[in-house]
Amino acid sequence: MKKTLLKIIFVLIFGVFLPINAQEKNIEGTLTDVEGIPLPGATVTIKGTTRGVVTDFDGKFSITASQENVLVFSFLGYSTQEIKIGTQTNLKVVLQPEFNELEETIIIGYGSVRKEDLTGSVSVISEKSFNQGPVVGVENLIQGRASGVQISTTSSEPGADMLVRIRGNNSVNSNNNPLYVVDGFPMESLSNSINPADIASVSILKDASATAIYGTRGANGVVIITTKRGKKGKSSVTYTGNYSIQEANTDAYDFIDSSDYAILQNEIDITNGVAPSYTQEAIDRIEELGLQTNWLDEAFRTGYVSEHQVAVSGGNEDTKMFFSAGAYSWEGVVKNTSFDRYNVRLNADQSLLEGRVKVGVNTSLSATESDFLGFSASSLQDNILRGIFQTSPLNPTYDLYDTLSTEDKALIYGTSSPRDPLETLEIMDNKGTNYFVLANAFLEAKIFKDFTFKTQGGARIVNQKINQFLPSTSSLVASSLDPGSARQSHLLYKYYTYSNLLSYDKLIGKHSINAIAGYTHEWSSEEYFSAGSSDFTTDALGYYSLQGGATILTPSSYVADSELASYLARVNYIFDDRYLLTLTYRRDGSSKFGEGNKWGNFPAAAVAWNVHNESFFNSGLISQLKLRSSIGITGNDRFGVGLGQSTFSPSASVTTDGSTLSVGTISSRVGNEDLQWEETKKFDLALELGFFNNNLTMELGYYKNNTTNLLLNKTIAPSNGIESILTNAGEVENKGIELSLNYKKTFNNGFGWTSNLNFSQNENTVISLELIEGTDFLPGEEARIDGNVSGSYSVLEEGLPVGTIYGYRYLGVLQDGETSLTQPTAQPGDPLFEDINEDGQITGEDKELIGNGYPKFNVGFNNSFNYKNFTLSVFLTGVFDVDKLNGNNVIGYQYNTLAIAKDRWTPSNPEGTLPQNLWQGDQWVNDYFVEDASYIRLSNVSLSYDFNKNVLDKIGLAALQLSFVATNLATWSDYSGFDPEVNSTRTSGTNLNTGAGLDAYSYPYQKSFTLGIKVGI
Repeated sequence: MKKTLLKIIFVLIFGVFLPINAQEKNIEGTLTDVEGIPLPGATVTIKGTTRGVVTDFDGKFSITASQENVLVFSFLGYSTQEIKIGTQTNLKVVLQPEFNELEETIIIGYGSVRKEDLTGSVSVISEKSFNQGPVVGVENLIQGRASGVQISTTSSEPGADMLVRIRGNNSVNSNNNPLYVVDGFPMESLSNSINPADIASVSILKDASATAIYGTRGANGVVIITTKRGKKGKSSVTYTGNYSIQEANTDAYDFIDSSDYAILQNEIDITNGVAPSYTQEAIDRIEELGLQTNWLDEAFRTGYVSEHQVAVSGGNEDTKMFFSAGAYSWEGVVKNTSFDRYNVRLNADQSLLEGRVKVGVNTSLSATESDFLGFSASSLQDNILRGIFQTSPLNPTYDLYDTLSTEDKALIYGTSSPRDPLETLEIMDNKGTNYFVLANAFLEAKIFKDFTFKTQGGARIVNQKINQFLPSTSSLVASSLDPGSARQSHLLYKYYTYSNLLSYDKLIGKHSINAIAGYTHEWSSEEYFSAGSSDFTTDALGYYSLQGGATILTPSSYVADSELASYLARVNYIFDDRYLLTLTYRRDGSSKFGEGNKWGNFPAAAVAWNVHNESFFNSGLISQLKLRSSIGITGNDRFGVGLGQSTFSPSASVTTDGSTLSVGTISSRVGNEDLQWEETKKFDLALELGFFNNNLTMELGYYKNNTTNLLLNKTIAPSNGIESILTNAGEVENKGIELSLNYKKTFNNGFGWTSNLNFSQNENTVISLELIEGTDFLPGEEARIDGNVSGSYSVLEEGLPVGTIYGYRYLGVLQDGETSLTQPTAQPGDPLFEDINEDGQITGEDKELIGNGYPKFNVGFNNSFNYKNFTLSVFLTGVFDVDKLNGNNVIGYQYNTLAIAKDRWTPSNPEGTLPQNLWQGDQWVNDYFVEDASYIRLSNVSLSYDFNKNVLDKIGLAALQLSFVATNLATWSDYSGFDPEVNSTRTSGTNLNTGAGLDAYSYPYQKSFTLGIKVGI
């Protein structure tokens, strides 16, 4: 009876719910790509049936199905997606591109190729792989993302330039930065003028096959930047906003306590035979009052970055347009430092005559404004960090000093007034303004079958103004301006380019030929003027009224013009998708060189073998196997205009009557008509592998680059009236290994994982130098970070790398009762150094390699995870086998402001390991202050959420994304300074070729936390 009853209940329930489950309903939705662009003509079918519909122009569809059905969405070029209906009635479906890595288009010089057809070494970073967070420049977008590419900060100051090296340093007195090409327009520097939000992809060309097409400017690699363009489909409007807060690592240095400072200063005074600076009563009162100023806290603040960007994109079959406008504001972590950028871009494409003719234009306007201070390794008082590392912790702020009683002031400070190291920060007015115009237009026409002609022309104009004013109330000495002075500088730079290119594409059976031939002409003009005055009747007008100064400062000006004419050709030949050959040739003529050496030739050749396309190759594991190799010559003319010619300077004082002085003109540079290009001979060998249908790919490469005819400032006899002449006098070699690993997988539950690892190792060696007789090396960069701390800290010597830190081996201090055979005049507490050449004395000949300012190994490792609407990305970078000379520690020891000063030897502290007195000459450059600057950094962590279609429909939006990004979240390093990555800059126009490896007064890096929103309409 019970079983019968259960059967009846089951039948009743089943009979009621089965019709409900089987009941069909109307399902509506929209089908788009990952950027929210509708996919018209896509197919929507019910799985297991022939029933289906096609999406309309807006990507919308409507179909009748039951909740048990599965809908199948498919569109050419995209991965098919299946969705079980369930209770849903409105769907927003996003199709992912059907990614075939071998079919991916790679942008190269003057064209593009399929990845499978690529014979050169090219790293491509797409928009989805860019670094997130407060990104100010293109370099920040791609830092750590490509093997063989080192990108680091010279200073973390708002708007500061980045140091970029592709496969090492090729030059000494020429610029080692790569050439940048923005939408076909070549540029030697970007100066943060390009809005990163406008960039679609970046291609980094590294070997001769890829870079020889750029001839004289290809030796240091080429960075090709492609900006976003309009697409066919419904117009879209996107707003992106980000807000970041930033904190500096001000706890890196351990500043000494005030009482310890006073005690140590007394010990030094006694040793030097003078009365102690502080009485015991004063020390007790210091402790009682708690006098201790943390000057870093006074100088630093919480910084912030705000960014707003609006982009409009759309088009039809013939007309496509992309427009963007943005504003970027960065208030630095150091007070009175900032960087602002405002930008507008319009990219347009028009197709005519049924696609036989195409015209396009790329235009961008940008303006940058900055408040800056002098963060460099120079002996200038307007560097506030120098002042902070020199200033006693006893010195109070002005506000605190005013609260002290007259008795306390007299007891602790005597008759002197304590110095405020932040005076520069508080009263100096430094502003820089830049206006950038970049316009580039092209016309492309199919003139005959298989032949296409393209003509392109463009211009870049940079208008730069720098204003500086130091009020007369300043007490600074030896700063960039004297108190009561103002100066204005103006630079106008104009660069024009014009090119004609003929291309040929032909497929004949199994033979594929792509060839280009062309002519380019580029010319530039640079004008500079600077003027100033001092002794103003009032400080109110600052630099706005130079005529108000009674004393005129010496003005300066110059004009520099250059011209480059080039012929270029390239042939890509492919047989049966198996055997590939690329031949490249460029001939450049430059006005920078003498009559007999204006023209240079730059050939290259590359071969590749797609083994996976061979009939004998049959592997279920290996989906791609490719071997490639290239060899060729590239050049470098990246030195200042006029450095190869004789010049004269009106800077000498002369007299004709024995008493009256006038301005005279003297020779300031001797020209060299025999000056030639630097030539870099490049060899590249690589293996490319793909596994599991290219879900896992690997690229392993070896390269060797030899730069000959090295441009070098060679010392000449003083009787010539000048110190040096630019000549070809050496060879530098770079060789190394690069490895890239990429893995991507989407699991059945919708979880996706992408992992990217890049590793590079570079060995840099100076092979030969032509030096004057009796010398074995050239001293490198010189730093004067204090009046008592100056001298060269690097060297250029055969067998050593460029950027070698060169100095003494420190042995410790001389103790009471000890003597030194090599330093017989040394007194107890003096520093002792190793006699390297064993000649019985300590001289400059006893210096040796004590560190390397450029890393030997670079690593980048990124993991991205996506599930449903969430995407998480974690990116780590690593730099290894690199050293830094910590100049901040040197100054902190010299002035007893850092805790390491307590390790100073004194008669009462014989265990001290640092010298009692100041260093002599360049002895401060020793291995005690050289530290291992290797590090691993959690560079970027980002989390984003994309809202569902049903939510978006309710609020009338096409897309909505929220994101959180943490930048520089953690750094693991043994380095004791603010940042192991930073390199202090001097006045080197060659961007730290021999000057890397010094950390002195550099703007500290920051941790950033960013909230972002992206809205699509």
